[in-house]
Amino acid sequence: MREHQKCFTELNGFPLISAGTGLVPGLTKSTPQIPSAAVNLVSLSEVLAAMSRALDLTEGQSLGHTVRTTIIGMRLAEELDLSAFDRVALYGALLLKDSGSSGQSRVEEVLSADEHEPAHFHGIAHFPGRALSAFKAAGGLLSRSKPAPAQSRLLTRAERGESMALRMGFSTATADAIRHIDEHWDGTGIPDGRVGHEIPIFSRIILLAQTLDAFYTQRGLLAAMKMLRERSNQWFDPVVVRIARSWREDIDWWESLQSPDATAMAIAVEPQQHTRYVDERGLDEVARAFAEIIDAKSSYTYQHSTNVAKYARATAFELGFEKRDVSILNRAALLHDIGKLGVSSRILDKAGPMTDEERAEMQRHPVYTWEILQRVGAFAGFARMAALHHEKLDGTGYPWGVKAEELDVPARILCVADIYEALTAHRPYRAGLTREAALKIIGSGSGKHVCPLALEALTEATRHLRVAIAS
Repeated sequence: MREHQKCFTELNGFPLISAGTGLVPGLTKSTPQIPSAAVNLVSLSEVLAAMSRALDLTEGQSLGHTVRTTIIGMRLAEELDLSAFDRVALYGALLLKDSGSSGQSRVEEVLSADEHEPAHFHGIAHFPGRALSAFKAAGGLLSRSKPAPAQSRLLTRAERGESMALRMGFSTATADAIRHIDEHWDGTGIPDGRVGHEIPIFSRIILLAQTLDAFYTQRGLLAAMKMLRERSNQWFDPVVVRIARSWREDIDWWESLQSPDATAMAIAVEPQQHTRYVDERGLDEVARAFAEIIDAKSSYTYQHSTNVAKYARATAFELGFEKRDVSILNRAALLHDIGKLGVSSRILDKAGPMTDEERAEMQRHPVYTWEILQRVGAFAGFARMAALHHEKLDGTGYPWGVKAEELDVPARILCVADIYEALTAHRPYRAGLTREAALKIIGSGSGKHVCPLALEALTEATRHLRVAIAS
């Protein structure tokens, strides 16, 4: 342990990435390597608004979709004269509307349904174009005895989103709103086939707001207004449609939705007297919730992020890290793969060899991780750390090819923890390796690809973990 601590002290003097290296535009040493975990109370809405970029990626939406939907939804709430209490519940549901996503893209689903189906088609507002025929063959939403796979997927999505909201401390009204976003006014929706006013008003608002934004962003205001008129009384509450259509002459407001200030606008429309703040424990819960969203993206990554965090924490304690630094490393580990939300599920779920193009896309996910996390004030301090988990000491890693002198101890720990979890985890196409076999493979690259001391600490840490699990 003394040798480990000596290594930690010496290596901690190296910059995480040297300023001016040009590895990634703007990726320079502007924050401490291990930022202090002593964070004051943070506005949860600011964190979730910034993190919504990740949800936009996994949904196939243009960046900013969630915050634009939030702005639209809260304007509808104002004109519907909802109470302050109701606006609080709606606001949380708007920001978390896609928290149950498992990586099934929605934006093309809306538009492809509009292109290929009549306006009265009784399907989900964001139904996958490639699944339309299978859905209709299964009897659509009218057959409840054996849900079609796409129906089951949306049901799982509804239940997961509901659970996520409750886990993060939101009200049952917020959770219920998320559960019923895909209900339709005419009763053809998911999960319960509710009709008209049986559907929570928050859900009605969100369905219209997110569909309106998708059409406006992709096709323009006239197409969006035409869509609302055609789907009134079918997908949408006609009262809410009339309000939204009354904005068609408010061109300045529509243009403001596409401005760089949209995130700030979304934060500004939160009911100020009910702003919710979170402490360290709350930030940990947000990180854990998003780790679940990340791992749900692919059937191959069940609990990957959670397990990487477990191994990274144990390794850091073995190296004598202070508790506050372990907390930061834990969040970085939970969110290290958030960039995979921007990678096609077709690639993530591919069991066979990737093409060169597919591999190039896969290897960009750490860049996406950096881009997402560095925009979140509470998480920006560990954005680099999280993004470096595929780098190697000799510079042969990806995506930036940084070398040993640019990799500090937390980054080295995250690297070995990530490799160990990947080797020992069970996959649909293979069984996970034993602890000994995995460590042997990692050890073959010790000193060249991975840090010997980080590996030694991981070896000891996993021995303790195995004993603890056995007892």
